[in-house]
Amino acid sequence: MRRRLALVAASLALIAASGAQPPSTGTPAPDRTNGFAITRQLVDREKIIPGGPPRDGIRSVDAPRFAAPEAAQWAQPDTTVLGVALGGEARAYPVAILEFHQIVNDAVGGVPIAVTYDPLAGVPLAFRRTVDGRVLHFGVSGLLYNSNFLLFDRETESLWSQFEGRAIAGELAGRKLERVPVVQEDYGSWLAREPKTQVLAPPAPEQIDYSASPFEAYAAEDDVHYPIEAKDRRFHAKEQVIGVVIGGKARAYLASLVTREGGKIHDEFRGRKLEIDYASDLGVFRWKAPADAEVTEAYWFAWKAFHPDTEIWHDPGKVEGRAP
Repeated sequence: MRRRLALVAASLALIAASGAQPPSTGTPAPDRTNGFAITRQLVDREKIIPGGPPRDGIRSVDAPRFAAPEAAQWAQPDTTVLGVALGGEARAYPVAILEFHQIVNDAVGGVPIAVTYDPLAGVPLAFRRTVDGRVLHFGVSGLLYNSNFLLFDRETESLWSQFEGRAIAGELAGRKLERVPVVQEDYGSWLAREPKTQVLAPPAPEQIDYSASPFEAYAAEDDVHYPIEAKDRRFHAKEQVIGVVIGGKARAYLASLVTREGGKIHDEFRGRKLEIDYASDLGVFRWKAPADAEVTEAYWFAWKAFHPDTEIWHDPGKVEGRAP
C-alpha cells in the first residue's frame, strides 16, 4: 500500500506541476477511459486502464524552446539526455524534463517527430509524426496498457502504445509510427559528438522543480503497480535492459549480466553482430546494431511484458531466492 501511495503521489505531483486539477473527493468516480471512445481496440478492453492523471493531466511539450550549449546551464555533463540527430540538426532532451511531460512534439531537420519517455517503463523512443501524409500531434492520455503509457493523437483521438509505436484503439488502430533513432546517454558524451546540438529548455520552470524526480523511489522498487501480461521475477523489475528484435525474435541484454562480463560485449543474434556497452557509473547503455535490428531500452518488467517469449543473453537459469 505504501508503494502504491508513493506512485499516486508522483502522479498528483505531475498533475499539479502541469496546472491541471485532480478530481476532488466529492466528485463522482472519474471515467475509466478518460473520455476516450475505445473502439476497434486490438487488445482486451479491460487491459486499457487509468494510470491516475486525466487526459492532458501530464502536459506534452507542443512549442518546445531550445538553447545553445553555452546557455543551457540546466544540462551538466552527467545529465541524462535523449539525443536525436536528423537532417543536419541535433537536439538534446533532458530526461529530467521528459519525466514531467513525457512527449515533445518537435521538428528536427524538417522532420516532424515525437520524442517520448515513459518513466513507468523506463522507455525512451522517438517517432515520425506523419501518418498517411498527415502530421499528428500527440498528447498524454492518462491511460496505460502493460504498465506503459498510451499516447493519443489530437487529430483522431486514437490511442497509441508508446512501447510498440502502434495504435491499439481508435480510427488508426493497427497503424505503426516509424521510429527515429534516439540515444539515451550522458549529455557530455552527446555534446562531444554533436557540439552544435540544441538543448530543450524547461517549459515551466516557475511551476516545476525539474531537479527533483517524482519517480526516484519508484525506480528503486522491485515491484510493478499495474497489470502486465508476463513476468519474470528472477531479475529486479526496474533493471535496465537493451532489448533487440530481429526477424520477429527477441533477445534481452540485462545491465547486471553485461556488467558481469566487464561492461562491454560483442554478440551475434540471428546472424547479426551487436556491440553493447553498459556504463554502470552513469547508468546508460551504448550500442551498435545493424539497421534491421529494432533496439529498445526499457526496464526489465516492461521488456518481458511486451516480449513474453524473449531470450535472455547469458540466461543464468534459476536464481537463488528469486522465483520466475
